Amino acid sequence: VSTEALARLAYFPGLGKLLEERLRPKVVEIDGAGPRVAEMEDRADEGMGPRNERVIAAIEEASFTGKGDKPVVVQLYRAYATKVGNAMVRSGEVVKGEYEGEYNAAGEREGRGVMRLAN
Repeated sequence: VSTEALARLAYFPGLGKLLEERLRPKVVEIDGAGPRVAEMEDRADEGMGPRNERVIAAIEEASFTGKGDKPVVVQLYRAYATKVGNAMVRSGEVVKGEYEGEYNAAGEREGRGVMRLAN
């Protein structure tokens, strides 16, 4: 869950580059020989849906001390993922995607077409 923002930055390349240039990393791995910057597996091509399913499956498989904790943690994750995604959308950065369709004389999308977003 701590890498949720890093995972979502794969769909906002301009925002990811800007943050990388201006901010120090805030997620650090502390296991192993010494601290190091946490890295995300590059799975941008699979979309956020499969990532969300993997995270929720990991939560579902985890052990909790309280009987009602598991559904609460799943809901907290979903709410957090939504907030992170919404914050990135509000940044003004455009989600990566491809447009297949008609264009007008000015080269703008017009008429019929399909926009496929990376997410």
